[in-house]
Amino acid sequence: MPAAQGPGSWDLAEFHQELSALSERISDLRGRRDGRPADILGALDLALVELEVAEDELRTCMEELHAHGERIAQRVEGADREWQMLNTTFRELPVPVFLLSPEGAIHRANDEAARLLGSTGEQLTGQPLAARVQAEYRRVFRSALGAAQRGARPGPLPLLLTSTDGTSAVRIQLAQLRTPPGARPLISAVVLSPDSGESPDAHDPPRPRDDAARTDRADAGTVHRAIAASNRTSIRDRSPDTATQRDEVAMGVRRLDVVCRMTRLLVGEPLRPGPGLLERAASLLADEFSARVIFFLVRAGTPHQVAAMPADAPPYARPAPGPRPGTRAGREASTATAQRVARAVISSGAALLEPAPPVDGVTPRPLGPVLGVPLGTGPETLGALVLLRCGGSHGFTLPDLGLLEELGQHLAMALLAERDHRRQENAAQVLQFSLLPSELPEIPFTEVAGLYRPPGGGPQVGGDFYDAFATLGGWGLVVGDVCGKGVEAASVTAAVRHGIRTLSVWEEHPDVVLEKVNHAMAVQHPTDRFVTAVFAHVRAERGQARVRLASAGHLPAAVLRADGTVGFARGGGRPLGLYASPEAEVEELVLRGGDVLLMYSDGVTEARDRDRSFFDDDRLLTALAGTRGLSAEAVVSAVEQQVMEFAGGSPQDDLTLLALRVVPQEEDRS
Repeated sequence: MPAAQGPGSWDLAEFHQELSALSERISDLRGRRDGRPADILGALDLALVELEVAEDELRTCMEELHAHGERIAQRVEGADREWQMLNTTFRELPVPVFLLSPEGAIHRANDEAARLLGSTGEQLTGQPLAARVQAEYRRVFRSALGAAQRGARPGPLPLLLTSTDGTSAVRIQLAQLRTPPGARPLISAVVLSPDSGESPDAHDPPRPRDDAARTDRADAGTVHRAIAASNRTSIRDRSPDTATQRDEVAMGVRRLDVVCRMTRLLVGEPLRPGPGLLERAASLLADEFSARVIFFLVRAGTPHQVAAMPADAPPYARPAPGPRPGTRAGREASTATAQRVARAVISSGAALLEPAPPVDGVTPRPLGPVLGVPLGTGPETLGALVLLRCGGSHGFTLPDLGLLEELGQHLAMALLAERDHRRQENAAQVLQFSLLPSELPEIPFTEVAGLYRPPGGGPQVGGDFYDAFATLGGWGLVVGDVCGKGVEAASVTAAVRHGIRTLSVWEEHPDVVLEKVNHAMAVQHPTDRFVTAVFAHVRAERGQARVRLASAGHLPAAVLRADGTVGFARGGGRPLGLYASPEAEVEELVLRGGDVLLMYSDGVTEARDRDRSFFDDDRLLTALAGTRGLSAEAVVSAVEQQVMEFAGGSPQDDLTLLALRVVPQEEDRS
C-alpha cells in the first residue's frame, strides 16, 4: 500500500501499480477455484485477505482525496480574500486611478477617479478617457498613450480634465501593467495633484503663444486665466524660462503630430487627392484648431469653395450672442467672410491673419479671428485654406500661422502632382487609342470583333495593337505586341501598324508584308525594341473563308470549329526588328460556317492569379470552347471576362483580342 507520511506524500503512480498487482492476484485466485474446486476454503481465505488489502488501499485513497480537496478549498478561499482586499484597496485608494485598455478606453476606475469626473465607475467603463481631456490636449495625451503601449514610461503629463463640475488641471502618469500570459494588456493612468510648493497653474498644459504674447503678460495670460477661473483659483507669476521651454516643447510635439497626420492623408491615396482628400484634411484641421475650415480652388480665375468642415467653438471660449457657425445664418456669415479672405490670399499669394474685432456690447458678433493661407508652391497659387473661429474665441498664434502655411504647401504639392498625373493619364489614353482602329470594317459573310484593355497600375501606354482593314484582294487582320511600354514603344507600334496597312494595299501575301516592315524598321526606326505580330489575309465567300496566316514570333492563333473542337495554328517565325529577315511562318486555313479564328496577345495567356499561376494555353482553349455558337463580339467578351476573373479583376499586362467568325449560311441575311 502506498505510504502516507504527510500531506502530498501519497503517490498516485504507486497506487496504480498496487491496483494492477491486485488484479493479477484476483485472476490467480479465479484460476485456482476452477482448477482445484476441493480447495475452495483456502481460496476463500486468500480472497478475504485480498479484499482487506483492497479496502485499506481505497480508504487511504479517499483520505488523501479529501485532504487534497481541503487544501484546494483553502487556497481558493485565500485567493478570494486576497482579491477582495486588492479590489477594496483599488476602489478606496485616495488617489484617482484609471485602468485603460490599449485603445484608451476605461476598463475600471476607482472611487476617487469617478468622483474627479463627476460620475460613477460603472458609467465610466468603456468610455475613452481622451473624451474627458479638453480638445487641444488630446493629441499630446494620445501620443503619451502610444508611448505607454510600446513599454515606455512618459513623465507626468499636464492636462485639463472635463467633468460635470467644470475643468481640473491635473498631471497624469501613464504606465503599462504587466498582466498574466493570455490576459488583455492594461495601462494604468494615475492622476497626480500639483506639488504643494508650486502655484496652482504651474502644471497647466502649455499653449502656443506668439512673440507679442510673450512681451505682454496680460495677453499671454488670457487663456490661463480662463483655466484658473474654471478651477476657482488665481494665477500667480511663473518662471518665464520654464514656461517658455514647456511651450516650445509642446508646440514642437503638436506641430509634428499635425504634419504626420496630414502626411498620412496625402500618402493614403497617392496622386489622387481630389475633393475627397480635401474634405478629410478639412476635418483634421477643424478638429485640431477648433475652427471652421474651408478650402477654395481657383477655377477660371475665380476662387470656388470645394470642401468645408464646420466646427463649434472650443470648450473654454464663450461666444458672444449671435448666429453660431453650426446654424444656417452662421454658415452664411462664415462663408462670405471666407470668400473675402480667400480672394485676398489668392491675389497676394500671402497669408492673412485677422484678429477678432473688439466687442462693443451692442452688435452681435457671430465670427471671431480668421486665418487664411495660400495653397501654392512658388509663383503659382492654386487656392486658399481659410480657418474661422466663432465670436469670443481666442486668436490664432504665429506658430499656428507657420504650421498652416507649411500644410498649405504640402496640399498644393499634392494637388499639382494630381494635376500632372491627370494630364499624363489623358495624354496616354489619347495616344493609346490613336493606335487602335476607331471602328472595324464589315467583312462580307463574317463577323469581326476586337478588344483592347490597357495595363493596370496607372497611366501608361501599352505595347499591344490590333487592326482590321481592306487589302489587295481581300481583308487584313493583325495583332501585334511591341516590347516594352511608354511613348517610345508607342512610336514603334504606330510605325508597324501603319506600315502593315500601307504595304497591304500593294501586296496580298502577309509574309511578304511583314518582311518589308522588318526592313523598314531596320532602316527608318533603328531601336532595340522588337515586335511580334500575327497577320491574317482573309478572302471570304458565302459559307466559308480562306485565311493565309503569317506569324512573326507571335503566339499562335486559336481556332474554334463549329462542332466545338478547338486547337492552335502553328505560329512561329522571328520577331520584327531583330533579324535581317523575320522568316515568318505561313499557314493556310479554311474556316467554314460557325468557325472562329481568335488572335490575341500574351496579356491573355500570361495573366496570373493570386497563386502566380498563368492563364495558360489550356485555359484559353477551354474558355474558347465554351463560346461555341456565340457571335464574334460575344466570344471576345467571354474570353476577356474569364481572364479578368482569373487575374482578380486587374491584370498587370495589356490584353488584346481579335476574333473573326464565319457566319453560317442559315444566319446569312445578305
